[in-house]
Amino acid sequence: MPKPRIACFHGSGSNASIYEIQCSFLSTLLADTFTLEFFDGPFLRSAGPGVLPAFADYGPYKSWFDTRADRDRDRYSGDGSGYDELGRDGVERVWRLMEERAAGDGGEWVGVMGFSQGSRVAGGLLLDQQRRKKEGDTNGVVNISVQFGVLCMGGGAPMESEVAYKLSEPDNVVRIPTLHMHGLKDEFLQFGREQHAKYFDRDTATLYEINYHHAMPWVKAEAEELARLIKEMYAKTKGPE
Repeated sequence: MPKPRIACFHGSGSNASIYEIQCSFLSTLLADTFTLEFFDGPFLRSAGPGVLPAFADYGPYKSWFDTRADRDRDRYSGDGSGYDELGRDGVERVWRLMEERAAGDGGEWVGVMGFSQGSRVAGGLLLDQQRRKKEGDTNGVVNISVQFGVLCMGGGAPMESEVAYKLSEPDNVVRIPTLHMHGLKDEFLQFGREQHAKYFDRDTATLYEINYHHAMPWVKAEAEELARLIKEMYAKTKGPE
């Protein structure tokens, strides 16, 4: 039987192949329970923090947000996510990518995980799902209802949906269970702590801080604990068999 899947989103100036390598240790630790699936952002940009020189041969590098948004306010949404070449914007675009991948032989989507800028994608999907359920409107998003999110070395607001601007009182705090991994040596630590405090409900957001820099953990004990926490969160959210 196919294993449940976690959709994974790389940081800015990276790509799916790089993030898959960065998560290879964690993937091995989770292999008995999950399949991790990695997605590419739609926009080109230069290499991001920590990408060079190790991944100099792994371009082109991608982003989930289009910086041209600052020069064309009429065409891009308020958070700068930006339309791709098919006219799809931020969160809706990512749901479509997951739907297209779901057509394969894999298991159901149960979680989302993002690193750095990718944490905004993961948070945006959770917030969008929460809002849609509250409004009773899936807006064409079918057969995907994730149960948890993992935000690694993150920062910033959840990626917005265009639909959010049409709601009279949109939710702004994620209450779907999440796990937040912060690095105490991460130069962007303050942004991660602000993200955790401002956009996620303290009753459903679990904090895991490690003595690490801006990267996925490779120290055995820390990676094993991250894997254990992810499995524990899944067990608590999946409900009875």
